[in-house]
Amino acid sequence: MPIALFVHAQPNDAGGRRSAARGGVVFGAVHFALLLYWIAVALVWYTPLAIPAYVATVAVLSALAGLFAWMLHRAVHDVRAPLWIALPVAWTATEWARAHFPDALAFPWLGLGTSLTGYPRVVGFAELVGARGVGFWIAVVNGLVATLWIGRRSGRPRFRIVVGLLVVLTVPPAWGMWRAETLEVHQVARVAVVQPDIPEHLKLDTQAAEDSTRASLESLLPTLPPSSVDLVTLPEVLFPGTYPEAPGLHEAMEHLEAEARALETPLLFGGLGYSTDDAGRSVPYNSAFLMTPQGLSAFRYDKRRLVPGIERVPFLPDRWIGALGSFGGYGVGRGWPLARVGGVAFGVLICYESSYAELSRRLRLEGADVLVNLTNDAWYGREPWYARTAALWQHPAHLVMRAIENRVGIVRAANTGISLFVDPVGRVYGATELFRPEISSAAVFSSEGPTWYNRLGDVVGNGAAFAALTLVLLGPLAQHRIAPDARSRPARDLDPSDYAD
Repeated sequence: MPIALFVHAQPNDAGGRRSAARGGVVFGAVHFALLLYWIAVALVWYTPLAIPAYVATVAVLSALAGLFAWMLHRAVHDVRAPLWIALPVAWTATEWARAHFPDALAFPWLGLGTSLTGYPRVVGFAELVGARGVGFWIAVVNGLVATLWIGRRSGRPRFRIVVGLLVVLTVPPAWGMWRAETLEVHQVARVAVVQPDIPEHLKLDTQAAEDSTRASLESLLPTLPPSSVDLVTLPEVLFPGTYPEAPGLHEAMEHLEAEARALETPLLFGGLGYSTDDAGRSVPYNSAFLMTPQGLSAFRYDKRRLVPGIERVPFLPDRWIGALGSFGGYGVGRGWPLARVGGVAFGVLICYESSYAELSRRLRLEGADVLVNLTNDAWYGREPWYARTAALWQHPAHLVMRAIENRVGIVRAANTGISLFVDPVGRVYGATELFRPEISSAAVFSSEGPTWYNRLGDVVGNGAAFAALTLVLLGPLAQHRIAPDARSRPARDLDPSDYAD
């Protein structure tokens, strides 16, 4: 709300628009610097490039926040759109934009709607409008409160705004609470998550990573009774190297096959796959595999959304990227394969693919009964309390929205935690402790029928992007219909009713 009040108060001229944009940049710099501080704090342990990466990320997102403020100023002053409409449209459009940056630059991390995932019953209406719809709702509430604040000096009753605020505040959460009480869910499988807890400095050493991972699995897996679960899930890139050609990996795969036979249960795990491109070069992929008691199955999912700079360097031709090797040269996955175990279809999300709502939606439409997130969050902190960052909690928060949007159960297997389960209502259960070797098993639930979000997709995000573009294009035309003295007058002197109704 403060940034909305600031933008509203700027004069209705070119100088006012520039001032609004500058304010938006400052707001964005503070917001994203605090939200993403972990990029520098956690990753600097591994590379000094974490500092410029952090600065560049905050700079780009701050510029986008400046664009948000500029659009909001134009919508409110030139088009005369009510603040409570202009604010959610401009905010949601910019969130949509950063989720649709080209190549590997897209970064939908922790949008406004995801901030309320601690209250899944309140945001249950996400199954209708998605996470961006929840963010739109939060912005509408802020816009209505800001409108009341602006109009407080007029002395005129703001009955319609007050009534509108009460309706907006109560109806969507009430629907979510009704949904939580009435949604029919059923158990589809029993799944175990294995948390080996291998620190990242060991993961970066091939031999140390393999030895410590095998030791952890040999300690944890025997505690699980044979045939007690339908599937065992293990984290992203369980063993280093490129499967199956990397030296030593054949022995590791034999070990996993032996474990699958002993447990009489398939193991879903992360590893590095490869394919050969048209030029005959070997291209690595961040992949997921299914090891059955009979051996490695044909299932393989290749990660589609890659970490910028680390897994893929944006905009470089594929032949250049291939010359970089594994660093920045990972291939982009294709297709939507599902791991089928005992009649249950499991869709896989690797690492921060959990923040991309469209991936979960597509997997659900392809027939996934359960979504499984394989990840390695050891990058985000170390065991001492002072070395842990907010990313360790920010990352799994996205899965609550994915569960609600798709009425689907979710399993998360994280190398150092937090591993957990989410039911279709969005309730988290069976969560493990951070930085502790642990195995946890629980029933996994699903629900019948596609949601409105499944059917229609991100209608709110797409609609906001289109509306914002329309407002920007209409701005210059609207200026010609406003008297010159009104354009030069500060917005704070205008009648608040122009923006309220």
